[in-house]
Amino acid sequence: MEKSGHSTKLFETPCGGHEGSEATAEVLVADDAFHLLTNCTTGDFRPADQLFASRDGRRWKKEPLPDNGNEFDHLARNGDTMVLTGGLADDSVEHTTEPHTWYREGNSGWHTGAPLDVGRLPDVGVVPRKNQEMLAVAPAGSGFVAIGSARAADNSAVGALWFSADGKKWAKQPTRTNGFDTLRSLATLTVWKKKVVVLGSRRAWETSDPANARIWIGDLAPGPRSPSPTATPRPLARFVGTWSWSGASITIKDDGSFDYRYLTMVQCSEHAPPCDKGSEMGGRASGVLHEGRTGDEAVGTVVEALPNTPAGSSITISREPYMAIDITINKMGYGLFCEPGAHRCAGHVGGE
Repeated sequence: MEKSGHSTKLFETPCGGHEGSEATAEVLVADDAFHLLTNCTTGDFRPADQLFASRDGRRWKKEPLPDNGNEFDHLARNGDTMVLTGGLADDSVEHTTEPHTWYREGNSGWHTGAPLDVGRLPDVGVVPRKNQEMLAVAPAGSGFVAIGSARAADNSAVGALWFSADGKKWAKQPTRTNGFDTLRSLATLTVWKKKVVVLGSRRAWETSDPANARIWIGDLAPGPRSPSPTATPRPLARFVGTWSWSGASITIKDDGSFDYRYLTMVQCSEHAPPCDKGSEMGGRASGVLHEGRTGDEAVGTVVEALPNTPAGSSITISREPYMAIDITINKMGYGLFCEPGAHRCAGHVGGE
């Protein structure tokens, strides 16, 4: 509509829809442009989504989307960074998709975001990614916030909330901490100053009973604290502690030194060292770690050898979902180890 109040011809997108897969669209209004994302399918139900941009709302230009075969549901923009949420198309009857995110900065090309964080046990709503869904996304602070749902195998569901500082990686917030364990579904959200406002329901929306509707108001996740001038950086802080599982443990210190202990499976009463004394692990190796390519990775060298693994071997340790780390020495996997203090992680039962 023009400033005078007279309507002008609407922009018609080349977006077909048909029974069983009606076309939908989402508009994003930014300070300098409008963005239009259409959710369409072809006659044989293949994804045909499209993205358009306009500076005045009258002349629209088609913009590229990530590789074909994707379905795109929602978009948001914060400064020069734009994000898309959606999934990879699935040919199954249910037409389910595993959630994905994409991001771009300015007019550069699209990049695939990190795999969606599913949360940490023993929180509720920690289910496989194919059972998680992002339903809305919005700019928040200098990053983004998204809401959705996590559905378990028994078809029960709880609300879900993710934050992202850059649009590349999303951190899921604990469901019990923010109260989303009492909400079966979340519908939409808005951000006002430092508040996130979410519309949710204690039951599935198809019940259409307004008595179940809930408004949730929360604070934006605090940004990373700026270290004081005298603070000493701790690049390996996420790895410090004793990680364990039923047959081994590894203790990592602030300076990167580590001590790896393991069961030799022979008792000292029957065998010369190295040997186990009851439940005390007799096998030992040590080494030094430093920060890897990302904050979720540590790399280093084994100084004291392991059986069949000589001193000087390379070691890589990476943070994994479900309170675990993964250890690889000379490209050979040594297994998943539970976070300090955790009795269960990533399918393992802790050694404590």
